[in-house]
Amino acid sequence: MPRNNLIVLLLAAAGLFSSCGNGNHYSLTGNLPARYDGCLVKLTPATFYFSEEKTSPEDSVKIKNGKFQFNGAVQKPTVYMLTIDGVDYKIPDMASIAVVIEPGDITMEYDTLGIMVSGTPVNERYMATIGEAKRETVRQRQLLWHERDSVKRLPGSVENEVDNYYNLKSSTIFKENIIPASENFIREYAGTEIGEFFFFHCCGKDVYSKAFVDEVYPTIRPEIREQYEALIRARQEKQDYFMHSQKATEVGMPYREIVARTIDGKEIRLSDYVGKKQLILLDFWASWCIPCIQEVPLLKKLQEKYKNQGLQIMGVSVDSDREKWQGALDKHQPAGIQISELKGWESTARVDYGVQAIPFTVLIDASGKILARNPHGPLLEEIIEKYFSQK
Repeated sequence: MPRNNLIVLLLAAAGLFSSCGNGNHYSLTGNLPARYDGCLVKLTPATFYFSEEKTSPEDSVKIKNGKFQFNGAVQKPTVYMLTIDGVDYKIPDMASIAVVIEPGDITMEYDTLGIMVSGTPVNERYMATIGEAKRETVRQRQLLWHERDSVKRLPGSVENEVDNYYNLKSSTIFKENIIPASENFIREYAGTEIGEFFFFHCCGKDVYSKAFVDEVYPTIRPEIREQYEALIRARQEKQDYFMHSQKATEVGMPYREIVARTIDGKEIRLSDYVGKKQLILLDFWASWCIPCIQEVPLLKKLQEKYKNQGLQIMGVSVDSDREKWQGALDKHQPAGIQISELKGWESTARVDYGVQAIPFTVLIDASGKILARNPHGPLLEEIIEKYFSQK
């Protein structure tokens, strides 16, 4: 065989061997406490939280003897979400973890401070910046909560004031640790898919320093920026409408229509009762809201006392789970007509009445005007008694 042809064959064989080698191979090995044995671990390509794209798990495995492992090939460092079903959430960030899949052997270790990742370049750099900042944040917050609980036990301490003070300190801990670490990591990977993902995953754009945003945000692909900005516009429009709803339902303003269904599917319109009843009490509540359930006896008492004078209670549930709503109705037997859109916090009625927290009440008089906004307990009784005494 001519020498030149032999060289060509040898080079071709070398190329074939290289393409079949382990240059793109990765392994991801996790070590967990044995109590998580049997939990399912899923590895799914990451997407931006504001993206309409939904990905499916690429691989899944069950934890056995405190370990799990994924193996495969990847062409370039790519962000995946590792989710663990059935965990007890005692380990921070355990239920859903962003991890960079890249060639090499990746190891994930867990302890009470969170996750430690090692073995490959991007993951090592992530751990040295954001990962360590997260662990330090957890460490400082653990001490903070211990201090808070001690302060609460002191004579004369006011729980809400103590909570507000320590929540503010917790926010400061986050800002001092996570933000600079995130900026350092993202800046190193600006202009790559890694940098793009963690720019939005770590913090909000309005949380980073202005200098950092001015430097890094333009390096993100225009189509990604547009998706994000569309979300921000939609959020702002939603917030503007909510603020408008609060003003539109102040005392003296006309009621706003509510259309929802009873548990058996019958459509109910608030307008069918306004004017036909002397006073309507809207009660925004949910099956999972303990303070709401605690108000049920008072509302039953009011309904019984004033029903012959024209009081109509209308419970507006902001549940999303029909079975849980049904269970609460059966167990607690709340007063009046009970309706729901089963849209949870996205309930149109909740938004239209500017309800920021529940339980929330609205009184509507016979003319359709709002008589009172969110009275409770003795004040609610007083307003209703005064209203009917003047009739």
